[in-house]
Amino acid sequence: MSDSDEMNSAILQEVVFYEDGEPIIDGEPGDLKFRIRTAAHDRFKREGNDLHTTITITLVQALVGFEKTVKQLDDHLVDISSKGITRPKEVRKFKGEGMPLHFSNKKGDLYVTFEVLFPNSLTDDQKTKIKAVLG
Repeated sequence: MSDSDEMNSAILQEVVFYEDGEPIIDGEPGDLKFRIRTAAHDRFKREGNDLHTTITITLVQALVGFEKTVKQLDDHLVDISSKGITRPKEVRKFKGEGMPLHFSNKKGDLYVTFEVLFPNSLTDDQKTKIKAVLG
């Protein structure tokens, strides 16, 4: 991966410390600048200070609810359980569970998209039972 490809796939942030750099000859000190490149993550996608992730649940879990947690980047757990119906591609927002805002106590949000895993096939008996319950 080239430097330009790496920069395109990562978030670049610049932090400036004003007048903390080397002084110019017979002059004022310069600014000290750090460029921070955030690497891609295998479970989370970052957009600003918000994090996005996708969780797969079964069809039964989508219909009757589920208990799940998401392990955050700092290892704390976020409860994403549901007692109701979860639709395929539904997105839920968890306020304050994203990345910390620079120079602030606030955090971005976590957005969880739910993928529903459908069975590949059903037996005739399963079809009959589903029709009896849902039909």
